[in-house]
Amino acid sequence: AVDLHDVWEGVVKSLVFGVAGSLVAVYEGYHSEPTPEGVGLATTRTVVISSVLVLLLNYLLTAAFLTTK
Repeated sequence: AVDLHDVWEGVVKSLVFGVAGSLVAVYEGYHSEPTPEGVGLATTRTVVISSVLVLLLNYLLTAAFLTTK
């Protein structure tokens, strides 16, 4: 019993998460020091920030989709 609304919600969330993670990665990579240590630190920051952003964005998007259902 999958509704079209459920599929649409999954597509929108995937796009939002992908864009958010990409933007964080680009920002951190651009501002990293050009050393192996700097790149490793930027990678770690990217993973942590992206993970937290996915949790927060998932909460907000779920709340928004629940109010429109």
